[in-house]
Amino acid sequence: MQIQSDTISAAKAFNPVKALPQRNRKKKPVSYSQLARSIHELAATCDQKKSQRQLVNSVFPKLAVYNSVDPSVAPSLLMLHQQCEDRNVLRYVYYYLARILSDNGSQGLSAAGGIPTPNWDALADIDVAGGVTRADVVPRIVDQLSAESTSDDVEFHARRLAALKALTSSSTSSSEMLEKLSEIVFGILEKVADTKQKRKKGIFTKQGGDKESILRSNLQYASLSALRRLPLDPGNPAFLHRAVQGIEFSDPVAVRHALSIISEIAVRDPYSVAMALGKNAQPGGMPHYPCFLVQF
Repeated sequence: MQIQSDTISAAKAFNPVKALPQRNRKKKPVSYSQLARSIHELAATCDQKKSQRQLVNSVFPKLAVYNSVDPSVAPSLLMLHQQCEDRNVLRYVYYYLARILSDNGSQGLSAAGGIPTPNWDALADIDVAGGVTRADVVPRIVDQLSAESTSDDVEFHARRLAALKALTSSSTSSSEMLEKLSEIVFGILEKVADTKQKRKKGIFTKQGGDKESILRSNLQYASLSALRRLPLDPGNPAFLHRAVQGIEFSDPVAVRHALSIISEIAVRDPYSVAMALGKNAQPGGMPHYPCFLVQF
């Protein structure tokens, strides 16, 4: 036993056990300018799986902690929107395009919290020629999303819904922008109206159907939720008409959106709501709407 112990001691002396270096778990925070630069670089190679994984797993999630998104990343986001087909990447692209449209341009902490965005840092590092402003990119974003949200191509149905949601997130301080959004939403509601079809189930259950019916139901939900995001316009008969029309939609969530809009309008203008509901009453004289609306 003594010989064995001496042998082990000698072996340890000649071959000491090396202590494994401890990994430093504290990672340096990534600056906004680094994230913006990464988006520019990875967007150029968005056809590669490696670039897509970096965007989804690293870059986009870290960018979300900032309370606003600088317009300087919009050209790269639009490039990804046009050229990339990865669903996870596109979800982030629509999300950040919506944030750019909804941003009022103010600096500092927003009501929702988050880290203030150092716009000057990103612009100074990336675009030394003068920077990119909201006035440069917002029209491009609106045009691109508008074209997609009004497309009837079934192959891009999911992207159409995402584009409509992102588009109606934009700031409605401009009357021109509000008019454009209303025109798009009203146009979709006109196409998906199915007032001649009788509902087979209640407003809290979905009813099945073929592919065309499912696509129509999806558009009904998306367009009514978009209408609800627009500023309430009690004095606009077209706005009220589209909301009343939504009560007869086949999608239950769309119906609930329509009821919510009508209830809000009824508080301000009960007479117009009563007249609009009366026009859509069944021939028997009793409207087939939920009875609690009769009080308006």
